[in-house]
Amino acid sequence: MISLFLAGTLIAQAASDVTTTQQPASPAAAETKTSDQATKLPQQVDTIVVTARPPTRESRIDRVVYDVRTLPDAPAAAAVDAIGLLPGVFVGANNRITMVGGAFVTVLVDGKSMPRAAALQIPANQIARIEVMSNPPAEFASSAQAVINIITKKAQEEDKLGGSIAGSINTIDNQAITLSFNKGMKPWSFNGFLRVANEEEAFRSRSEGVSGSGANRELESDTGTGQLTATNVNASLRAVRKLSSTNSLSLSSSYYTGEFAYEQDSIEARTSANSRSVIPSFGRSWSPASLQYHSVGFNSEKEDKYKFDVDLTFSNNLNKSSYQSQRGAQWFSNRERKQERTLEFETSFEKTFSAGRVLSLGTSFKNEDFEFAFSDLGYVGPSIIQANLFKARQRDQAAYASFQFKLGKFGFQPGLRVEVTEIDWTDGTGVLSGTASYQRVLPSLFITRNLGGVGTLKASYSQGTTPSSLVELSPFRRAFGVDYATEGNPKLEPADRQTFELTHEVEKNGVSLVTTAFYRDTKNELTFGSRLIENNVVLATSVNLGRSEATGLGSTLKGKLGKKLTYNFSWEVSEISFADPRVASGQSRVEEIQSNGKASIDYKPTPKDQFIFSTTYKSDEYSLGSIEAGVWTNSIQYTRRLPKKVSLVVTVTNIGVETDRRIKSFGPGFSSESRSSNPSRALKVALSKTF
Repeated sequence: MISLFLAGTLIAQAASDVTTTQQPASPAAAETKTSDQATKLPQQVDTIVVTARPPTRESRIDRVVYDVRTLPDAPAAAAVDAIGLLPGVFVGANNRITMVGGAFVTVLVDGKSMPRAAALQIPANQIARIEVMSNPPAEFASSAQAVINIITKKAQEEDKLGGSIAGSINTIDNQAITLSFNKGMKPWSFNGFLRVANEEEAFRSRSEGVSGSGANRELESDTGTGQLTATNVNASLRAVRKLSSTNSLSLSSSYYTGEFAYEQDSIEARTSANSRSVIPSFGRSWSPASLQYHSVGFNSEKEDKYKFDVDLTFSNNLNKSSYQSQRGAQWFSNRERKQERTLEFETSFEKTFSAGRVLSLGTSFKNEDFEFAFSDLGYVGPSIIQANLFKARQRDQAAYASFQFKLGKFGFQPGLRVEVTEIDWTDGTGVLSGTASYQRVLPSLFITRNLGGVGTLKASYSQGTTPSSLVELSPFRRAFGVDYATEGNPKLEPADRQTFELTHEVEKNGVSLVTTAFYRDTKNELTFGSRLIENNVVLATSVNLGRSEATGLGSTLKGKLGKKLTYNFSWEVSEISFADPRVASGQSRVEEIQSNGKASIDYKPTPKDQFIFSTTYKSDEYSLGSIEAGVWTNSIQYTRRLPKKVSLVVTVTNIGVETDRRIKSFGPGFSSESRSSNPSRALKVALSKTF
């Protein structure tokens, strides 16, 4: 019962990639609180087709910058693939991106928020550099535990046309084609891309569990098989007009459409009171989604003097879904509609003084309108309202200031961010409603010390706030299948956190070693708890934990062996503990160890040939009510440069490793362990041409 619709749940998570908020569809997925999903299927490994040495690394006081312009053009690769190459950054199932301590990563494009699905699909050859901040400075929203900022290339001003076209196909019936271009027409310059992808994958899951209590306690097992089809189209166009030698105006638009269809046919075997029955089960999910993003910006920049930016952005994110399932005489159907409209205005100013002193100032205003409607039909469980409408509006205002300066061998960057958040929500009829407001003053401090021949030491401290998503505030109980229901919590409070980091960087004889220790203390940590309600329905609910603490250590080693071989190793291990609110005393502590690691070897025997061997391991991802076991992935990639700017890339994934995901779900009155798999062992061929 508990994991009958595990496969459908994972697909529902992927379908909601184009939204900025997400509810878990089952206890097995309860650890996912935000839209960290993308259009890739669970366990599918997308190996990077950018083929070159690791990006050039520049360490700044508050971030690390990787210059990907040193890589040859490889338009078949998307931004998420380039991110997967970065040391200390781990990309997991459904393109969940994490850094030290399991911190969830906010992905920005040119410093601005963009729907995650669109941002991760930007072609790699349109990216100039990627900024990585494991402890973000004051200029970024306090909700960001960690930040990856994708800086796109400037459109060329020369009056000529350039670009690339690429296509890929693999043995598990996935295909993609990408077209990118840039064109100069003084005083205008243009660049853009179009990406179309189609994926078809089989899915298989098996679970064993115990639910209920007393006379109703049942042993359960089920198996499920299914097929998923996903198609998405991502398009973007940017125009820049040069107004003067220092000023420019930019216009950009992005569109994304995606459609997911999943069908499952399974047999569930149940044992209750020493009796056994076999019940046919059926599940189907369909979810079309679309989003659009528009931006107008003004930039004034005088090199080594000042930078001034004004940006106005608008986005509309619409997601529809339909789900139906049947188990024996029980039947369930649900339709949902989510729409999010955002308007954001940002200004930033940076002034450079003598002796490397830099003053940064900025303000932002964001208005978010959210609407969520759903209708549960034929559900036999308890207290499910038949037609629900939830509306919410959130307004965020912020201002920040930071100043960077040097004193001898020390560098300092103190910062201060002030945020005001207001939230109003209603059920659409005004019968149920609520308001909340939060004010935060958030200091930060970055310090760097040059240690001479033994490297550089960097220390940082910051405070942040992680607000709950608007959909989590919905007071309505929402069903998903005959076994699952979710319930929002309008009493959720923002999580307040403080983070300490200490990093040592050293580079000698072509070998670089970066080691980071961290500590994160969070009050009112947000997570999901699961419990059984009537008829053994599992109910997932958003809750605040009393406090959570995370400590850990991570390291990255990079170097060369001769002129033809480059190696790169990254690992991190952390311990997370938090209070369990299910215990009345509130004193119970839950401890969890997480560890991640990845390694790659880049061998280039000739100027035209290249081999990349890579492997990744991701450990348990723990949340109240669910534990996901670790998974190994690997790949072997061969690149051949052909005449006329054509490149051939052949990639083999997951040879000799077990890629199944194991998920343990638990709560008062039930426990379950499930195993799911995709045929992720595949041969992928990509061909690209630059013009």
